Amino acid sequence: MISCEEADLLAAALSVGSLDLADQEPLQEHLADGADCRHVAGTYLAAAARMPLALEPLQPSPELRGRLMRAVYAEAAQAGRGVAAPRQAPWWQRLWAGLPVGRGFTALAAVAVVALVAVGSWSLANRPPASSTVAIAGTTAAPHAHGQLVYTPADAQGVLTVTGLPAPAAVASGTSVYEVWLLRPTGSAVAAAFLDRQPDGTWTAVMHGSLSGFSTVAATAEPVGGSTAPSGSAVIQGSLNST
Repeated sequence: MISCEEADLLAAALSVGSLDLADQEPLQEHLADGADCRHVAGTYLAAAARMPLALEPLQPSPELRGRLMRAVYAEAAQAGRGVAAPRQAPWWQRLWAGLPVGRGFTALAAVAVVALVAVGSWSLANRPPASSTVAIAGTTAAPHAHGQLVYTPADAQGVLTVTGLPAPAAVASGTSVYEVWLLRPTGSAVAAAFLDRQPDGTWTAVMHGSLSGFSTVAATAEPVGGSTAPSGSAVIQGSLNST
């Protein structure tokens, strides 16, 4: 098992997409048993997700959103087929290399993320646990899928991690995506995020917003760009009644 200090550094690397495959399983095992470290990991992910928002956000048209998503998933699929596993590098080098400079980061913003890593443990060490974990199970459409949703009410953020989820031809080719939904007791659904496939086959998504009023989290395969409502059968689901 890794220590809390090591988990802190690995969680920071995860938040900017620079965590190596060999480090992912030890981190997941540590976070499964440590509520404080789960909260720290969620804080890092929230900070990394907010850093690109230096520009005023604009709502894209459905056509533009569809084109962007098609390009993103096509590029990801191509990279997944042709990129070899990188040589192990020091955590700080992987962290810096993983900073998404193409998303509106400035040099000052990048320094701010590294500073967050340096002071994260000090500022959050005595903060009480403030997250809850929701068990995620596969449906008959994906019986081997399972995972968890770690939700932090103070940040109104959830981190969804799923393993054993298949990648059907439409998803593997980039013509479909797994879209995450929040369902109310009435059955109405709100789109929450897209699941991204990691090199080790794990699927992850970061969800922003309160879970209040929702009873279930689920995911379905949808056309690239997403749908306004679920159009297929759920492949995973979990009850939010305890959050």
